[in-house]
Amino acid sequence: MILVIGATGYIGRYFCVEMVNQGEEILALGRNKQVERFFHENRVPFQYFDLLEPGCYDLLPTQNIEAIIDLSACLAELETPVQSFFNINTLGVYHVLDFAYRNGIKKVVVTSTHKVYNDIQKPIISENDGISFTGDHSPYIISKIAAENFVEYYNKDMGMNAVVLRLTGVHGYGEILGHLNADHTYRKSAFEIFFEKALKGERIEVWGNQDIRRDHIYIKDVVSALRCASHSGKHKGICTVASGVGYSQYEEALALAKVFAPYPEKQSEVICRPDMPGLTRGYIYNISLAKEMLNWEPQYTDLITMYMDYRKEWESKKYHNYHIIREDQQPATL
Repeated sequence: MILVIGATGYIGRYFCVEMVNQGEEILALGRNKQVERFFHENRVPFQYFDLLEPGCYDLLPTQNIEAIIDLSACLAELETPVQSFFNINTLGVYHVLDFAYRNGIKKVVVTSTHKVYNDIQKPIISENDGISFTGDHSPYIISKIAAENFVEYYNKDMGMNAVVLRLTGVHGYGEILGHLNADHTYRKSAFEIFFEKALKGERIEVWGNQDIRRDHIYIKDVVSALRCASHSGKHKGICTVASGVGYSQYEEALALAKVFAPYPEKQSEVICRPDMPGLTRGYIYNISLAKEMLNWEPQYTDLITMYMDYRKEWESKKYHNYHIIREDQQPATL
């Protein structure tokens, strides 16, 4: 059996359903009881779990556990108290590792973030470039780095085979990419604005320097990486999980215009506005270590292929988002 902590989140829902569909025995663990019905409908066993409540660990199964996947995270929102980052992102991981060690479970998979490379300026970034951070989200990044250090400690001193996956930005239906405030107001991302323009066949303006490219990964490639990591045997350590390919916002807008056009004759015109402010930094990742360690290969590195699958999921609404957003500000991606 595989225990999945933080299963009620965006990645967790995709992962748990896919694992069940692949014939894997899992137990989904999380706090959001709204998602319990979703798991029931998709034949996914679910148990309430709060990684900060000691009593919840006492209720977990301990026999025949192949791996624990920890997807829990306190996200990098500016209004979040710093203490919350460390309670969930750092101490939460420590408690999971300690539970695994005490019960003879050697494989733990922890998700981290590519933001640990935030201050590294290179054409292609790898794990060998170390870690660096800058900006308002630094407390969040530092909490993730501290969690990674706990993983390394348990691997070195306790003989565990824990793996950290540093995920780049994850694209896919069900995720919100803009900024959600505590009062449920929402500021849409450029992607969500492009998406809405494409649906109507309206002109899309792409601002800034289009030589800047970013390496995002599709949700289903994250799911396959997690599955590979859970079966990675004695492999241990930290690797970056991305697509290994970078695209400009112009290329993304062209693909969205093609895939989401209301009909072929009304495809959005995409124009560049280099005179307007845009992205200030790009990033492309070397994923050779992830391929080797996990025996994994991303399948959705072509934008059209990715967005065609995205459209299928968007139309089905199976993995809809559970966040509360003001009705007049909800993005059409939901």
